Amino acid sequence: MKILLLDRKMSVGLSIWLSFFVSGRLAFAPQPANFALGKLVATGNDARASVLCRATEEMPISASTRESINWFKSEKVESLLPKEDALAIIDEILSEKSLIDDSEATVMESWDKLRAKLLQEKRTIAEILGKDTMDRVLKSVENVEGYDPAAVRAFLGSEAVNKLLAQVLYDGIYNFFQTIDVFGNIIGNLPIIGPIRNQIRDEAKRSLDRTVGPLIQSFLRSYTKVAVLEASDFVLSPANRKVFGSANVKLVSSILDRPVNSLIPSAELTDKLRVDVYEYFRNVKTEDLEEYVSFYYELAGDKSVDDYVDVNRIIDSSPTLQRTIERLWTKSISAGETGSD
Repeated sequence: MKILLLDRKMSVGLSIWLSFFVSGRLAFAPQPANFALGKLVATGNDARASVLCRATEEMPISASTRESINWFKSEKVESLLPKEDALAIIDEILSEKSLIDDSEATVMESWDKLRAKLLQEKRTIAEILGKDTMDRVLKSVENVEGYDPAAVRAFLGSEAVNKLLAQVLYDGIYNFFQTIDVFGNIIGNLPIIGPIRNQIRDEAKRSLDRTVGPLIQSFLRSYTKVAVLEASDFVLSPANRKVFGSANVKLVSSILDRPVNSLIPSAELTDKLRVDVYEYFRNVKTEDLEEYVSFYYELAGDKSVDDYVDVNRIIDSSPTLQRTIERLWTKSISAGETGSD
C-alpha cells in the first residue's frame, strides 16, 4: 500500500515537473517564445512575461524572424507590390480629399514644432558635425573630380547669365571711362561748377541708356555667348581644378559656418511651398503619375533588396541589431495575438 501511494506521489510529482519543464522549454525556446509571451500578456502574468521578454532579447535572432527577413529581401518589387496595385493604391488615396486635408494639417503642425525647435538652435552646422567630420567634408569637396561639362555649359549659356554678364560689361565700360576721365573728376569735386558737371554727366548717362544703350547691350549679349564658351572651357580645364576646388571649399564652408537657425526658410516660403504641394496632390490625376510609376517599375521592378544591399551580412555584423529586430518582431506578434484574443 505504501509503495502504491509512493508511486502515485512520484507520478504526480513527475507530472508536475514535466509540465513545468515543458512549459519552460516552450517559453524560452527561440521560435515559440513569441506565442508564449503573447499568452502570458493575455493572461496578465506580467512578471513571467517580463522575464520571457528579457530572455528573448538575450537570444540571437530567431529562425522564424530570419526566414521572414530572407523572404522579404529576396522578393522582387513587382512581386511585393504589382504595378497595377500600386496605381490602384495611388488612385484610392488621392480620391480621399479629407485624407489629404488631414495630412496637410498634421504635416504643418509637426513642421511648426520642428521649425520652432530649429529656430532655437544657435550652433553652426560645423559645430554640430565636429572638426574631424568638417575637415573630411571640405577635403572631399576640394577633391571633386571636375564638373559635368553639359551642366556647366547649360548654366553659363542660360539667358539669365548672358543678361547678367552683358549688364556687368556695360556698367564696367561706363565706369572705366569715368575712371580715366581725370580732368572731369577734378572738376566734379570743385564747388559750384562740380555739381553742374555731375548733373550733366548723369543726364548724359541716362540719354545714352535710352538711345544707344539697348544696341550696346544687345551686342554685349551676343558677345557673352561667345565668352561663355571660353568661360566653360576655363571652368572645365584640369589646370584650373585646384582653383575651383578652393572656391568650392569656401562656398561650402561659408554655409556650414552659419548658425542652424539662419538656414531655416521663412514662414511665408514654407507656407507657399505647402500650398503648392498639397494643391498638386488635390488636382493631380492617377493618369499623370502612371508614367512615373511605369518608369520606376521598368528600372527596379525586377530587383529585390538583395540586389542593392547584403541584408544578412549587415544583420550578422551587429548583435545589437539582431536583438532589436527580434524584440520588435516579438512585440508585433504578441500585440497581434493579444488583439485577436
